[in-house]
Amino acid sequence: MYMKKKIIAPITILCLLTILYNYLRLPDYHITNSMSFSSADTRDTELTVIVYKCWGIDGVIKDIENEHNKINGTPTTLEINLYYPTYYLHNNSKPFRTVTIEYNKRNSTLLLLLK
Repeated sequence: MYMKKKIIAPITILCLLTILYNYLRLPDYHITNSMSFSSADTRDTELTVIVYKCWGIDGVIKDIENEHNKINGTPTTLEINLYYPTYYLHNNSKPFRTVTIEYNKRNSTLLLLLK
């Protein structure tokens, strides 16, 4: 009985450390899909994002916005649909949060001039 406890405790600790290590290696988010709709003077973009670490979600949203705008330029409207990893796998699941950001053309021009 004593030997079982002596073996079970280190194995349990090792398993917990492995789980913690794998969780910490996950990214904060993963952009899985990006759709852009454009017309003569507008460009609307919709992102589907899986969020692995939900604390500080406002900062994560800002990071997603900045990454998208840096790579693809600033759209007229940016819609970010956020999913939990397990719910994204189910068909017809709804995002836990949807953020729509509308950019003013004038402000975008001013920002480009200031840089």
